[in-house]
Amino acid sequence: MKFSVERNQILNKIQFINSIVPIRNPLPILTNILLEADEETNIVRLASTDLEVSAVSEVECQVKEGGKTAIPAKNITEIIRFLPEDEIHFSVKGNKCKIKCLKSDFSLICADPEDFPEIPDRNWENSFTISAELFSKIVEKTSFAVSDQFGRPAFSGILWELDNNLQKIIATDGKRLGKYETKLALDIEKRNIIMPTKGLNLVRRIISDEIPDLRILAEESAISFDYSSYKIYSRLIEANYPDYEAVIPYDNSKIVEIDLEPLKNAVHRVSLLASEDTFTVMFDFSKNQLKISSEDVERGSADEIVEIGEELPQLDNFQIGFNYKYLLEILNLIDSEKVQIKFENSLDPALFYNTEYPENELNLFLLMPLRLSAE
Repeated sequence: MKFSVERNQILNKIQFINSIVPIRNPLPILTNILLEADEETNIVRLASTDLEVSAVSEVECQVKEGGKTAIPAKNITEIIRFLPEDEIHFSVKGNKCKIKCLKSDFSLICADPEDFPEIPDRNWENSFTISAELFSKIVEKTSFAVSDQFGRPAFSGILWELDNNLQKIIATDGKRLGKYETKLALDIEKRNIIMPTKGLNLVRRIISDEIPDLRILAEESAISFDYSSYKIYSRLIEANYPDYEAVIPYDNSKIVEIDLEPLKNAVHRVSLLASEDTFTVMFDFSKNQLKISSEDVERGSADEIVEIGEELPQLDNFQIGFNYKYLLEILNLIDSEKVQIKFENSLDPALFYNTEYPENELNLFLLMPLRLSAE
């Protein structure tokens, strides 16, 4: 195998492919990147997998001799990263890959490419296309609530309720929840899938303004993405998702709208002296004010007043506590100038909404409060 490629043509792609390679794995072959050079198309295919997520990218090159090899991912990525911006020449003979660029000369010991897991291309006949920007937004607005606990597999992914006209995307860890709805017509079989976040976040990394559409193939046990010169394949999570609708208190009766930036800034400041054990900040409402406070027995306390601007008798003397880290995660996902918050009681979930939405889109965030020490 022999090919030549400009360093800047291959650098970003091999760095992306390398990001999937597992650092430690009982299968040593997975610490490699599969390189396949095609003499007829002048294309080099880069591939990696951790057996849950796989990625493939193609690079246009000058291919003098086709072939394939499995090259150590860390070594080849670092070598290309530090080479000068010039043409790189690759030649593979047996289990050695020689890499030359100007005065630099490397020789890497490669693995047998036949040991590398097969990453077959999919039949994209039943795929559908959506806005790449919309898909990125969907993942952003829900992935924050995905659980990192291995004992609850359904909570470790994002649920997509695929339908012909209305798409619902949900994630929750039992303490937080993100739900995103969009009226989007798809010619697809109605069903639910649970998507691991690793593959979804990889897709988000490559989305750009230059290419507006993302092709998706949702199969029985896998979901695949085709975007630009990349293809990403991810296994689906096989589990039953809980009845999330049962925990969303749409009818919460205490409703307030607050300017977003002053609220976020106040929470940031007050959280500087929040307990390092519970991360608690308190919300204490009067008719037209919100006092945010925190206390740590060893460091001190803080409070700040946020003006609401209108009298809300139903919130007078209402108090509720939140984990400030979770609260700020949600506030940072609000897109409007004001945030609408719906409460009921101090131990019931609170709902957070934008006050304005793009046409045909709606999202909400749920946050469980912390139990107050006085209760």
